[in-house]
Amino acid sequence: MSHRLGWTRRKRLHVIPAILLVLLSAACAAARPAEVSPAEIPDLEAQVTRSPDNADLVLRYAAALFTAERCDTASAVARRGTRLDPTNVVGPLVLGQCAERAGQYDSAVDIYGQFVAQHGGRPGADAVRGRALIARREQATQAARRLIAEERSLAAQPADPQAVAVLPLVITGEPRYQALSRGLAQMITSDLDLIQQFRLVERLRLQALLDELRLGQTERVDPSTAARVGRMTRAGRLVQGMAAIPPDGSIEIEAAVVRETGEVVGSEGVDGEFQNLLRLEKQLVVDIAARLGYTLSQAERNLVLENGTQSLVAFLAYSDGLEAEDAGNFAAAAQHFARAVTADPRFNAARERQASTSEAAMVAQAPAGDITTFASGGEDISSGPASVADAVNSAIGDIASTGAEQVTEGSGSGDNAAASDATRSGIAEQPPAVGGPSGSVVTIRIRVRLP
Repeated sequence: MSHRLGWTRRKRLHVIPAILLVLLSAACAAARPAEVSPAEIPDLEAQVTRSPDNADLVLRYAAALFTAERCDTASAVARRGTRLDPTNVVGPLVLGQCAERAGQYDSAVDIYGQFVAQHGGRPGADAVRGRALIARREQATQAARRLIAEERSLAAQPADPQAVAVLPLVITGEPRYQALSRGLAQMITSDLDLIQQFRLVERLRLQALLDELRLGQTERVDPSTAARVGRMTRAGRLVQGMAAIPPDGSIEIEAAVVRETGEVVGSEGVDGEFQNLLRLEKQLVVDIAARLGYTLSQAERNLVLENGTQSLVAFLAYSDGLEAEDAGNFAAAAQHFARAVTADPRFNAARERQASTSEAAMVAQAPAGDITTFASGGEDISSGPASVADAVNSAIGDIASTGAEQVTEGSGSGDNAAASDATRSGIAEQPPAVGGPSGSVVTIRIRVRLP
């Protein structure tokens, strides 16, 4: 069986093993958080026998079993509770994490993904997204290691001619814009993914492979290296590019298409002012599509032009967020994505990542034996524990801002000019609170005390 990197269209979530549980039940509406522990198992078992159709009770029982590391029984009980109440987040979290512990990552991915797809607007869904975000990184790393181990056999298999992988761009010139390596690659991937002609390799999985191969910027622009990555990912063509961003003057962005044989198909670029970076990226995507043998229709051009954000400030913050997320620094990533949303509230990709990284930051910081996580919602529990916004902002308060963060957003249609002026002046904006659009947050805090 061959292993392929996932396509962006599938939007699958992946998992890593860890000790984590979120319990959301009727008790969550109370002012104080509920706790669950293995000591509750006998009493819960008796209660469930008396009230077998009480979904909250059944799922609390599953959670207690999980804390006792009795995953076989916990999973069976969680499935029963999920049938009673498919919208309750406890079921998928118990099932998913038990699958993680067993190393069954594909199964856990499907569990998390199905819940988010069907009940993504329910209270607690962000906890699943945050859990999945951490999980996806580990699964991507394991998939990359399998590909490396099977490299010789994969080289003998034909690549998919419609599969395209976009490598991180090499950024030269101004050091503070290194994060654009990831931001531009993600935007190009997202734009090309709008065209039905192509199937795009997911950026996260591609980055995990590059990390495992320990490929630096120099190797990434080597056609033979690109061809090697293409063979391992089964991508028939790869896009590799460079962006020269000097402190002063025009910027240049160029990209080439590399076939699995190592043949380079064209290497043309675009140039202009830094404040027009986003427009230049769209122009480059049209050129890349042409070198891939496809001419965009006017409708497709419009889709590409409307994709993402028109705010350079938002895009810079988004790129910084991707870099922090790839490094596993979810608290910093949440701050960057929040700034992107503040600069452009309609930047949905940033908003989605803000929610997931906020939760992932809580998960990553939770100590073993006293597990805490949070779920965003619509009303504030003022007598409960600190909100996710307070927790995240407190956790990232000491993180030094990078040069790319030191931009501020203008108003009206002057986004690009504001970005340019702010970049030159080095003015830093205040980080917004990490929370929902309205700023109100429900905090649900459950402690799992392990014996």
